[in-house]
Amino acid sequence: MAKTATTELDIKVMELYQEIGRSQGLNDPLAMSIFARLYLEPEPMSMDELARETGYSLASVSTKLRMLTPLLGIRRIKKPGTKKAYLYLEKDMLGMCRDALIRKEEHFVKKVMEKLPLLIKEYQAVAKTEHDKKKADVLEGYYNQIIKFGNIIKNIITELEKAGD
Repeated sequence: MAKTATTELDIKVMELYQEIGRSQGLNDPLAMSIFARLYLEPEPMSMDELARETGYSLASVSTKLRMLTPLLGIRRIKKPGTKKAYLYLEKDMLGMCRDALIRKEEHFVKKVMEKLPLLIKEYQAVAKTEHDKKKADVLEGYYNQIIKFGNIIKNIITELEKAGD
């Protein structure tokens, strides 16, 4: 079955995601266009198609995909009889959110919880002035907030896993 060319509605969807991205501080129209286009497309699409339909060069799309692929879980698919790389984005938004939170928990929360207590102890050990003691207090407060944040993330991950069943 042949795909239809990008429609006005497809463009409106890409514009919506660009607007959502800007409202979240992600002023990267290409990244948001790639996400919107791949999420909307029910079948794998080639990089050539993605470049044409987003209005960006193949080189720009390829460069941006190197960054987005690990973040979004974009799959590269080879079709028999062609050398083209096809791209596919799972349509499980809850799963994508869960995976993003798992990455946040693994690469941010765990790292802070592992390394920050030692830094707090070092600050406390060398703090001579009231100013230095306040710095240690700030770090300790941050650490306590990260513990709470980590627990919230774990609860949300659990809820997302239940919702996906």
